[in-house]
Amino acid sequence: MHGIRGLALLGLLSCAAAGATDGARDTTAARSSAGGAASHATPPEPPSEATPAPVTRVAIFKNGYGFVFRRVEVRGGETVRVDGAPRAVLGTLWAYPVDGDVSVRGFRATEGRGTEERDCALLPDLLRSSVGKRVRLSRTTEQGTQTHVGAIERVVGDDLFLLRTECPASGDPACAPGGLLAFAAGPFDAVVFLDDPPAECSAEVDRTQLVIDVGGRGAGTIEYTALEQGLKWVPEYRVERLRDDKVRITLQGALVNDAVDLVDAEVDLVVGVPHYLMSGTLSPLVLEGALQDVVASRYAPRPGAWSSREWNSNVVQTQMVMPYDQGNYGGAGEVEADLGGVDAAEADELNLYRVEHVTLAKGERSLVRVFSVEVPVEDIYKWDVAGMEADALAMLQQASAGDPSAIERVAQQRVWHHLRIQNRSDQAWTTGPAVYFADGKVVAQDRITYTPAGAAVDVRLTMATDLLVQWDDTEDRRDRAAKQIDDVWWDLVTAHGELSVRSHLDRAVELVVVRRMIGTISNPSDGGTVHAEPGGGAGGWSPYLAWGSRFSDYGYLYYDWGTTRVNSPTWCEWKLTLRPNAEKRLTYQFRYYTR
Repeated sequence: MHGIRGLALLGLLSCAAAGATDGARDTTAARSSAGGAASHATPPEPPSEATPAPVTRVAIFKNGYGFVFRRVEVRGGETVRVDGAPRAVLGTLWAYPVDGDVSVRGFRATEGRGTEERDCALLPDLLRSSVGKRVRLSRTTEQGTQTHVGAIERVVGDDLFLLRTECPASGDPACAPGGLLAFAAGPFDAVVFLDDPPAECSAEVDRTQLVIDVGGRGAGTIEYTALEQGLKWVPEYRVERLRDDKVRITLQGALVNDAVDLVDAEVDLVVGVPHYLMSGTLSPLVLEGALQDVVASRYAPRPGAWSSREWNSNVVQTQMVMPYDQGNYGGAGEVEADLGGVDAAEADELNLYRVEHVTLAKGERSLVRVFSVEVPVEDIYKWDVAGMEADALAMLQQASAGDPSAIERVAQQRVWHHLRIQNRSDQAWTTGPAVYFADGKVVAQDRITYTPAGAAVDVRLTMATDLLVQWDDTEDRRDRAAKQIDDVWWDLVTAHGELSVRSHLDRAVELVVVRRMIGTISNPSDGGTVHAEPGGGAGGWSPYLAWGSRFSDYGYLYYDWGTTRVNSPTWCEWKLTLRPNAEKRLTYQFRYYTR
């Protein structure tokens, strides 16, 4: 397995600087559509013969984007045409030489007509192959139901269509007979084919070509790359108990491909999501981008949609979150992967898993095995206490009244059986769901959070009903108006607390007790260790309290976050052995400012 090459991932085109560029005469070919005319301008010429530009490598993020690397064989002084322009994010489409005495002199996009075979199971492909057929589009809004009837006149790009509208018999004054409606399928609740839909999805469509003007002389290779939407990977873990002190951690990746055909490609699965400012904006070389702006502006952005202008289609976005082997959305892809493991490397703050020889067509989903490793494990029982006792009492009252969220938060603050898994591999573990197997049976499912090499992660299994707990906080003193910040006076509360755990088990267990609060914990008994979290203080806050293990599930509900202006979050951890049928009491002191 070969190591990771420089992955033009974040700095993308430092490579461009390495390639001698004779001149930047990139041009953008744009074509406008006549809005309401009954006839079109002269149809574009069929595309010229294209040179193959296979995808050699992709770097896939978990947020639905990926860098796609394509290579094309060229000769200096010639012009090369490649079918298809990447749906590139603005500023990420670059071409550069990687072999031979050649350079990139120009890089532009043109448009022509071509024929494509598509999957009839996908609504956009049905529409694409139904030019001339009548359809009815309907959607429900706050103003009522909107309906459009007409014949599909033209296909623009992958998911944009022009509908020649008809008017209903009732005579809607807003209807313009013979007008053109630009639409994407996604915003409509229903698309009804008034004429029989096609049995085979093969149609003439607008197709783009990239034209590369090559400088230099002789034979060479040019690579071009772009950040594109439609590629995504979802990590999934299997945790298998081997013996008392070992588990096998297996990571597989669910690949979602709605962007490009992959044939024997290298795939880098990226752990971490870098910042890409223009991720919602298409490159000008995406010819349908201008019309897509018009279509997107007709519909309000949907909550959770990736962008209001990019891929404005419920059909496509549904595919991105559907199980990857849904018959209606493309079958499981054929994937040939090295199942022995995966190379890992680090690019800035991103970790990469490399899977080789991946074949996966556009519209398909698949599972690939990333790695499998045996690591040490420890059974622990963990009680994680957050907030103040008064908050817990109020939560118990809500739970007794049947509040589902309160019941869940009460359960969170019980003692739980965990696996403390040590990452003794040479690569970080990304965040993902983890299913736990013991003796061939599924026991539980939890989540493995991001775990660097050498660190440990706690995976929750079951509630320990035979370990009963009690929690008492007592206020000792209150100093009124002890501190002033921005004309607000704060009282200083000094208090002490006691945590009690009673075991009804007939065996000794390793117990971890964690007490968290926005305030300062001190003088813990039994060797407890106090940790101060970064942040806090005037205007600060704690990333640990926001995203830390388990705490993010419930702890933030307890606090007035304004108190972080005067209090720094702290937490205390005790590690001890609890004997059979024994009780342990842990004490501490604390202080905090309150209004």
